[in-house]
Amino acid sequence: MINEMPQPATILVVDDLPQNRQLIELYLVRLGHRVMQAANGREAIDLLRTQRADLIMLDIMMPVMDGFETLTILKADPALRHTPVVVVSALNSTEDVARCISLGADDFLFKPVDRVLLDARVEACLVRKRLHDREQAALAAAESANRAKSDFVAILSHELKNPITGIAGYADLLLLQVFGPITAQQEEGVRVIRSLANLTKTLLADLTDLSEIDSGHLRLDPSPSRLAVAAAAASNTMRTLLADRHHRLRIDIPPDLPLVMADEVRLIQILTNLLSNAGKYTPPYGSIVLSAAQLDAAMIEVSVRDSGIGIPANEQDRIFSPFFRTMSARDGGEPGSGLGLNITRRLVELQGGRIWFSSAPNAGSTFSFTLPVAHSATTHPK
Repeated sequence: MINEMPQPATILVVDDLPQNRQLIELYLVRLGHRVMQAANGREAIDLLRTQRADLIMLDIMMPVMDGFETLTILKADPALRHTPVVVVSALNSTEDVARCISLGADDFLFKPVDRVLLDARVEACLVRKRLHDREQAALAAAESANRAKSDFVAILSHELKNPITGIAGYADLLLLQVFGPITAQQEEGVRVIRSLANLTKTLLADLTDLSEIDSGHLRLDPSPSRLAVAAAAASNTMRTLLADRHHRLRIDIPPDLPLVMADEVRLIQILTNLLSNAGKYTPPYGSIVLSAAQLDAAMIEVSVRDSGIGIPANEQDRIFSPFFRTMSARDGGEPGSGLGLNITRRLVELQGGRIWFSSAPNAGSTFSFTLPVAHSATTHPK
């Protein structure tokens, strides 16, 4: 930053005395800058409403509107607050300098102005301004790219949802033999088609959730909810997978457990993801326990414990990373996008909780998360 070459800038000089404005303008023009002038704070504010300045050189003692009031207005205006201000004043008390800085001034020069100091402080402020402008431009570009990505994912999901649903629907009709009998080999092929269609629908849903979370557009509707109701809905969704693998699922939720403050749809999604994860990585005839308990007056802890293959120690620090899948998942051919646990973590955190796990190879895994207790007495549970 020290080696950055000086660049021409537009500088507004605000002083009630014309000779002071002209002297500072002379210094600045010799440095290659363009100069605008204003005789008081009000005139300066009006000028800045229509013209951009990279830096403001501001006197304090002026009629109509002094420098203190001008600084206050500048720093309260979102469009102007990032424009650097160098106070140029005959006031030399420590209290006056401190007041200017507290109001947002970036630097201070005493009159009569020393040209060497003016050159140095003007250039230092302009370098900081250019850095801020670049950061803002980069941020705007990143936000634009993120919006474009979100729009693309939304369009893609919408356009693919109907054909994928149609494929799964026709596969179901074929399995029901609505169009006539099919052979055992054909039935196996149709089941593969149906499975792949459902996997694609899940992937599209995960991508949509991830995009909405990243862009800040995910809408949550938290309200007092019964954890037992959400657990029953999630277990019902996972019934086929668990039955196919002969898993034993036990739900242990105390009947007097307080309501949780959560978006019930997303709570069911969290529990479904954790049950699905447990079901996939637990060998046939394994056990899965979904339990809950009150930690304290503020939080409820929910856990999903399985007797599965566990997670290797060298992979545990990445388990919540997007698109990450363990080596055992890849080698075992388990379907998935690697988004489920990442989305689960973010859904928990968006609702005021946290999530963690404990696991060891061949010793199973336990995923636990917290949610706040619903304390409102004026709302009703879902």
